[in-house]
Amino acid sequence: MTADQISQLIEAFTSLAGGTDVITPAGALVLGLIMGVRHAMEADHLAAVSTLIASGKRKLSRAPVLGMLWGLGHTATLLAAGLVVLLLAINIPEKMTGIMEFGVGVMLVFLGLSGLTGFKMGSFLRGIVKRNAKHVHMHIHKETGLVHSHEHDHDDHIHGHRSLIVGMVHGLAGSGALMLAIAASINSVPLALAYIAIFGAGSMAGMAGMSALIGVPISRARSFRLNLALKYAAAIVAFAIGAGMIYELGIVERVFF
Repeated sequence: MTADQISQLIEAFTSLAGGTDVITPAGALVLGLIMGVRHAMEADHLAAVSTLIASGKRKLSRAPVLGMLWGLGHTATLLAAGLVVLLLAINIPEKMTGIMEFGVGVMLVFLGLSGLTGFKMGSFLRGIVKRNAKHVHMHIHKETGLVHSHEHDHDDHIHGHRSLIVGMVHGLAGSGALMLAIAASINSVPLALAYIAIFGAGSMAGMAGMSALIGVPISRARSFRLNLALKYAAAIVAFAIGAGMIYELGIVERVFF
């Protein structure tokens, strides 16, 4: 799927949301679902998940799982923040939203650099405490009775925790904070929480679908060079978007001042 196609899809969901009747509870929930799906298609979200998909095993079934876990982490943050906003009747300051977006920029730069260099924070921390992802398994050959050991590396698992954490960081940034403002305008607390939950369900479904599309070329790249090129392309895009956010928020908008 090209950038133009993604842009057209976003516009279609935006138009659909604009025509939704939000006066009734059912209409509000439908709007939440539509906006959740659209939310998953934002450039910084897709860039972050793309680096996670490209960094591991080339299995198509892995991609939508990472997308759903991103949505789950995103929803968990929104529900926690929503409880605070709704029960204490407070608003999230605009400056705090900007700081959270700056944090997303930093995270994207880190994901981009890790994709380009192969640096993994988990491996680095294990090295500090003298733990390695590799450990020894005993192996028996039934034909000969020969027993030997070999190392087994767990570094290339599905990295679900990374996708979950990335989703959580995205939770309060950008349109996620706007969604909380919409939820706060709903008079009923249960309905507002339901709105957040269904928004989260929409973001999970949307990101799972987009991740599956992203995973198709990665899973079909049989050439090592092509696979490496796709991995580097995802990392460069993530780094560029993150660096742009850092510059815009830190230098131009000066969110820390």
